[in-house]
Amino acid sequence: MPGKRNKDTSVVSRSSKSEETTTQPADNAQDIFRKYFEAQFQPLDLPSKSADDSDSNDDADEDDEDFEKDDDSNPENEDWDGVSDEDEDMPQVEVVEHKDAQLTGDEIMDKKARKAFMSGKLPSLDAPNKKPEQPPTKEEQQDDAVNLKHDLALQRLLRESHLLEDASDLDPTGKNRLKALDLRMQSLGAKTSLYSQQKMPSSHRKGIKAKAASKESKRRLEAKENGIILERPSKVTKSSSGKRDRGIGGSSIGKFSGGTLNLSKQDLHSMKSAPSRSGRGGRGGGRGGRGGRGGKRGRR
Repeated sequence: MPGKRNKDTSVVSRSSKSEETTTQPADNAQDIFRKYFEAQFQPLDLPSKSADDSDSNDDADEDDEDFEKDDDSNPENEDWDGVSDEDEDMPQVEVVEHKDAQLTGDEIMDKKARKAFMSGKLPSLDAPNKKPEQPPTKEEQQDDAVNLKHDLALQRLLRESHLLEDASDLDPTGKNRLKALDLRMQSLGAKTSLYSQQKMPSSHRKGIKAKAASKESKRRLEAKENGIILERPSKVTKSSSGKRDRGIGGSSIGKFSGGTLNLSKQDLHSMKSAPSRSGRGGRGGGRGGRGGRGGKRGRR
């Protein structure tokens, strides 16, 4: 007998969507009828769905409480602590994600830095990169002018502070005013003071200089003790206007040092260009000499 072939059977599960599609038309028809009725008559008071949902939730909570009471009353469940978590003691695996580093906007070089890098020249330490300075505003210029004016007034006050020791007013009067004007002239570039006397006895001059030096040292000592900053002392250098004395037998040309005479190009040029003294008009030469024709002995 030929064998029977088993037919392939397949079980088709009906989806719940078909059930939902069947209920939807009914609900739509009821909504249409309800809207038509409310348009003709009064609106209907329908029970809200939230109330039904709350009632169903209350019933479910009561059933859960009854089930928990039954479990608690069972003595077999008292010793059971639940399933132990074996994964708690297991070491956790650390996951590392490798991503390509991307340059941000701050790390990207500007055109000037890129050009300097690609040129291959070593950067110099003497000339660092300077950002272009913005021009000062009008307010900053006015503030600078006012600050400079105050600085000059403060320097003048410090320079003339020794003249204002006995005076109560900051503006000097009388002799102090003339001395203050003399100091201002010297600060502007005057070579000598108005009160410097050129012709006087040397003893008087030495006494005046000693008195001025002691007064200046006393003023600077008091200023140092009081914490006042004064100007730097000016060093006076003596200028020699006269010629240097070369001594007896010293050469008038060149410089003699260490037993040797050093001649410069200028000295050699002056020696070559100087006229020679020996010539026709020497002793015994020429017509007017002793042995000449016009001598007294020849006339005899």
